Amino acid sequence: RDWINNRLTEEQVAKTATDQPRMKLVLRHILIVVMLTLGLFFTYSGGYAFWFFEPTMLQRLTGWSVQRVSWMGPIVFGAGLAGMLFFGWSSDRMRERRWHFAIPQLTAAVALGVWFFLPQSNVALVLIFSLVGFGTIAYLPAFWALPSAFLSSSAAAAAAGFINCMASIGGYFGPKIFGELSQRTGSFNTGFILMIASFVVASVLVLVCPRENLGRGSVARL
Repeated sequence: RDWINNRLTEEQVAKTATDQPRMKLVLRHILIVVMLTLGLFFTYSGGYAFWFFEPTMLQRLTGWSVQRVSWMGPIVFGAGLAGMLFFGWSSDRMRERRWHFAIPQLTAAVALGVWFFLPQSNVALVLIFSLVGFGTIAYLPAFWALPSAFLSSSAAAAAAGFINCMASIGGYFGPKIFGELSQRTGSFNTGFILMIASFVVASVLVLVCPRENLGRGSVARL
């Protein structure tokens, strides 16, 4: 009994000495948290704009019926789901996060850029949209493993909540700006450029994010 009490007392003392407030730990790494927040903000801006207008873009650019467009939707989303599963597995296997975030984003940007140069066809559009769908979903496992790579588990949870909360604003402004540009110009081209810029900026922000030591319990190396 005395041994148990002593052990509990020792654990409580150790916990008090090492357990700092979550936000204090987050503020220690404020630069990284801000950069990840901005990176996700631009990712959400481009990604939400794409998914919000994807059915409309497919219908207008191809002339297909609503029913046929609805059949194409699962193909585009399926590419993203497959990418998320593969990149999640690959990220853990290679113990790397930043490039597993950036590669899908840059793939989406390149795919949209190709639209301006290749002969436009319905098949090419579905392929391009599938690559964009891949890019806007496949990054998820790698990105959300990043906070725990430089913060303790409790602080990483607080950081993830802060990052997602602030970055979600991009999910509002992205589709809004895309819609305004498309309405004023009568074309989706300007909106495509907006999405390309968003994906590229997001990739750069995460890639140049300062390297940190792994947090406890993290399985990733940066």
